[in-house]
Amino acid sequence: MYRRTGDRGFLTTARGLADVATGALTEDHVPVWDYRAPQQPYDVKDASAGAVMACGLLDLAAATGRREHRETALRLLTAPARTCLTRRSTRAEAVVARCTRNRPAEDGVEISLPYADYDLLEGIMRVLRPRDADRALDLSTVGGT
Repeated sequence: MYRRTGDRGFLTTARGLADVATGALTEDHVPVWDYRAPQQPYDVKDASAGAVMACGLLDLAAATGRREHRETALRLLTAPARTCLTRRSTRAEAVVARCTRNRPAEDGVEISLPYADYDLLEGIMRVLRPRDADRALDLSTVGGT
């Protein structure tokens, strides 16, 4: 929101959220399903949350110039390659595994989720081709306007 509006309040909020989220990460850089979960940091994982967080941290690094945000984003993007990719699975419907949809209802706990694939690819695009990613994600270009 800060990038779109220039409102420094959004930047302040993003910094605070980034501090909480990165402070909850464990050594494997795959977040748990809820940063405030009672069993955190030993609860079930959610690799999709890590991919989303990486995209946000890359935006925050671009806005603030803080290298640690970019470095954490890179670790979040590489973490699934070590422990969260579906390999030799005949049931997987996506590439990224260890995603959690709704832990309290025990619905979709540490499964593959297609939107995690999208978020991981978006993060990779933001690293490798940031201008192209920004153009592709720019809401002003939706619908050809």
